[in-house]
Amino acid sequence: MNYYELLRSYIKESGLSLSAISEKLEQYGYKVSKGYISQLQNGKTENPATEELNRALAAVTGGDVEQLLTAALIEKAPIEIKEKITKLSMLKELKKDLNKALIVEETPAQYIAESLIKVPVLGSIAAGQPIDRIELIEDIEYINKSVVRGKEAFCLRVKGDSMIGDNIAEGDIVVCVKQNEVSSTDIAVVAIEGETATVKRIKCEGNICILMPSNPRLQPTIVDSSKVEIIGKVVELRRRF
Repeated sequence: MNYYELLRSYIKESGLSLSAISEKLEQYGYKVSKGYISQLQNGKTENPATEELNRALAAVTGGDVEQLLTAALIEKAPIEIKEKITKLSMLKELKKDLNKALIVEETPAQYIAESLIKVPVLGSIAAGQPIDRIELIEDIEYINKSVVRGKEAFCLRVKGDSMIGDNIAEGDIVVCVKQNEVSSTDIAVVAIEGETATVKRIKCEGNICILMPSNPRLQPTIVDSSKVEIIGKVVELRRRF
């Protein structure tokens, strides 16, 4: 941006009329007409502003003093010097744009590599079958490492509305960590005999386990503890809109 463009931008951003700027300049000891200010911002004068006047113009319009003085100095330079400065400025801007482009392109990859892990979205899970032997992978979710805290993780797609009281609806994806013990307040992934995995709170006492839905329309299910396998704990809920 040359001197004229810079001064014009300062005047526009200040919201002041040329008459108002002329009046304010008098407070700095400069009596200049609005016509002269117009010539300055349009590059139509052979009498460039002095350094002191440029300082006053920057102060009145709220512009950057050093930028305006530098632009004014370049404007007075020989044509060959101005051309070299223009080329250098263009190269500088090009380098800045290139760096921005590289940052935009690299950031997602770096973020995935450093902060996220790939976690499979599994289908149904048979009782007693280890997670690492499940072959049915429906999809992949990217999960923040801080959510799973170094544990083996998997995702399940929810069927039914038994946990609607916890805002877990059909079609949602629950992120789970593999573990065989949970507290009664945890939402667990449980398999019963040959049934598919179910998401419930579970409380075991003696030889029975109570599977507790959060849907008020449904009743708890009592199951022999020997038929129950706790597969993991739900640590995050994901929903597609």
